[in-house]
Amino acid sequence: MSADNPTFDNTAVGDLATLDAARGALARARDHALGLQDTEGWWQSGFETNVTMDAEDLLLREFLGLHDDALIAATARWIRSKQRDDGTWATYFGGPGDLSTTVEAYLALRLAGDEPDAPHMKQARAWILDQGGLEATRVFTRIWLALSGLWSWDDLPVIPPEMIYMPSWLPLNIYDWACWARQTIVALAVLQSFCPSRPLPPADPWARVFAVLDKALHRYRLVKSVRRAALRRCADWIIARQERDGSWGGIQPPWVYSLMALNLLGYDVSHPIMAKGLAGLDQFTIIEDTADGPMRTFDACQGPVWGTVLMMVALADAGLPPEHPALVNAARWVLDEEVRGPGDRQVRRPRAAGRSRSRTTSIPTTMTPRKSCSRCDGSVPRTPQTSPAEGSPSLACRPPSSEGCDGWPGCSQRTAAGERSTRTTRASSSRSRRSATSVRSSTRRRRT
Repeated sequence: MSADNPTFDNTAVGDLATLDAARGALARARDHALGLQDTEGWWQSGFETNVTMDAEDLLLREFLGLHDDALIAATARWIRSKQRDDGTWATYFGGPGDLSTTVEAYLALRLAGDEPDAPHMKQARAWILDQGGLEATRVFTRIWLALSGLWSWDDLPVIPPEMIYMPSWLPLNIYDWACWARQTIVALAVLQSFCPSRPLPPADPWARVFAVLDKALHRYRLVKSVRRAALRRCADWIIARQERDGSWGGIQPPWVYSLMALNLLGYDVSHPIMAKGLAGLDQFTIIEDTADGPMRTFDACQGPVWGTVLMMVALADAGLPPEHPALVNAARWVLDEEVRGPGDRQVRRPRAAGRSRSRTTSIPTTMTPRKSCSRCDGSVPRTPQTSPAEGSPSLACRPPSSEGCDGWPGCSQRTAAGERSTRTTRASSSRSRRSATSVRSSTRRRRT
């Protein structure tokens, strides 16, 4: 800089002011994040998705015969509050209207008693028709429509329950899927075993491959004794993967389909397994008091483990020193959450250990991402408190190709799985209800 170049001087001063403002914002964000940490070392907040979670929760309860006018009204308020100005619903905040989401929201509001001629309903219906109608929705939406008697099962793909017998080396076996997908598929196989189906016209090369397979499955003439045995095997498989908090996979899709599958197999809503699953749903429910009455929404998932790991990475990137008590405490908590018992993941990696999404579960259905863990491993100093036990995989992992790597596979990998453990989770059920309430309005409360 020089006195002969005042423009350069002014620009430099402006750059310094911007840098100071950025540093101040970073410090405030870091301090706010530290204030959200639980005394045990973990972080957890709301897992906001879209209104399909709430719509499907209502449809699930109708399917099980659990009609509740007050619950429906509270959920409908939430769904209405998320409708966009053009009459649609989006899949993410600020996103464009989504056809399948809008159809499910419309169906849920009809269940709540909203009249088709109401302005918000007419606007939504007109947009749905303009986008291609029900035929253009995703398969899962059409499954829900079929479950509600509004779509033909003949127009849905076949998922035979006999796939439960497929060995792990055969392509498209259930262990080729991620945990949440695997548990969803098995439950859907039970549901669809009661309903014949026929695929829609394929739209891409892979769809053609599956269409050919689907046609073959439609020609398949089941042996009744084999089908009964397959359904019994599916039931045992589903029940074995129910977690301590009543969920399946700690996430909505396999949870709701498993409840419906078991109900079709003769499990009444009063059965302990069903009652535990339904009670678990309530622990994922958030109620907000509004001027119009209670407004109810559903957390699709609660993930303190991956949330804590990501927060550790963020705080380290923000300049928090490795020996900071918050990082040390978080690392100790994450390491303590390791589950090493037998489970599905060992079909692919016999020595693999992992962590659950939720600290309240007994089955680590999601493994913490390898990249995140290797990064946060460098965020804390090695001490007896933050070092893994002998024979246990550390927060850092060798590359995926390493021989004998225990690993921390991500939830999108096919090795992620449900696993049962005899370890008692330290966090109590009362703590499991603390999630989004720490960062949402103080008027919100967990349903107990």
